[in-house]
Amino acid sequence: MADALHIDTRPLSALSDQDRRDWIALRAANPDLESPYHHPDYHGAVDAHQGGVQITTARQNGQLVAVLPWQGGRFARPSGAPLSDYQTVIAGTDTRLDITRLLQGQKVGAFHYSAMPTDRSDPADLAIETARMEITGADAWRESRDGSYRRHLKSTRRRTRKSEEEVGPRRIVTQSRDVDAYQSLMRWKREKFAETGKFDVLANPGTSGLLRSLWEAGPAAPLRADLHVLYFGDRMAAADLGLTDGSVFHSWIVGYDPELMAFAPGIQLLEGLIDASDALGYSVIDLGSGTDGYKRHYASHPRHVTSGVVTVPSAAGWMAALYDRAERDLRSRTGDALGKARRRYSQIAACETELAGRTRAMTHAFGQHFRSSRSA
Repeated sequence: MADALHIDTRPLSALSDQDRRDWIALRAANPDLESPYHHPDYHGAVDAHQGGVQITTARQNGQLVAVLPWQGGRFARPSGAPLSDYQTVIAGTDTRLDITRLLQGQKVGAFHYSAMPTDRSDPADLAIETARMEITGADAWRESRDGSYRRHLKSTRRRTRKSEEEVGPRRIVTQSRDVDAYQSLMRWKREKFAETGKFDVLANPGTSGLLRSLWEAGPAAPLRADLHVLYFGDRMAAADLGLTDGSVFHSWIVGYDPELMAFAPGIQLLEGLIDASDALGYSVIDLGSGTDGYKRHYASHPRHVTSGVVTVPSAAGWMAALYDRAERDLRSRTGDALGKARRRYSQIAACETELAGRTRAMTHAFGQHFRSSRSA
């Protein structure tokens, strides 16, 4: 008879070297955990720059069988949110442990998540596809795509020729170490946040410091952020900073020169990364959740994720469950308005530790929403 499951929570800094090796082994044994967001070094970087990362572990017969990295208190969230584009329990394929069981007794009432893997078997599950590509060679990948992608590629190549004629020769620098390029990308992204009224996660020192440290780790690090840059002549046109473990590249922070938008520089850069994937060692390029817009042309091997809340028996858990039920029940009448509000608040709460800062950010968000609604 197997020993009882032993569940324990401790700060990430208290994990032993053996715990870390076992964590890596769990991830390697489960294809569903391919994302670099599930690598222990990612959560180590989150803890170094944001603090407060807790690790709940489950052991059986002394062997580590599950890991859940999280932050927060009564209302918990995945470690690294809102930057963690995928969130789940790190466990083997034969281990079935839900988050409620892992967090019982931790003074946690609810665990809000925004991108949890799902098999979409539950019709009530609000699952969305991810724009994920498995690439074993650029030519083979392109040949496997449908007519819609081929038309898209033809248009992209036409824009490439036009940009070379009007601006300068197309050139891509992979794994760039150029500080000016990095800073230009961050500036473009922040300007885009301001333009669209979205919450500027890069204004938070913990977030910006996390990104910078992962990029500064360099191409030899087992977990890092690779920066790829597109130039037209000597002019920087686009950049993509992505989290990678060397095999999976997760496109993370993408930006482009708005004056060059007509040439689709971001798409030109993506096509260049597909061409360079073999040389870079990338077998998967992941554009994250959602297949809207240009992403629909690239989602060749999609998976599904869902957002929601897991509640633990308590007053806080009861309140969270009530809101989640209302969000689902009202979805047919309000669309995803309640879900957007919840996700926006979770994003703000992860970056703003003070109530005053959260209130200002939410007030600004609602103001932007109403202004855009009136102008629509």
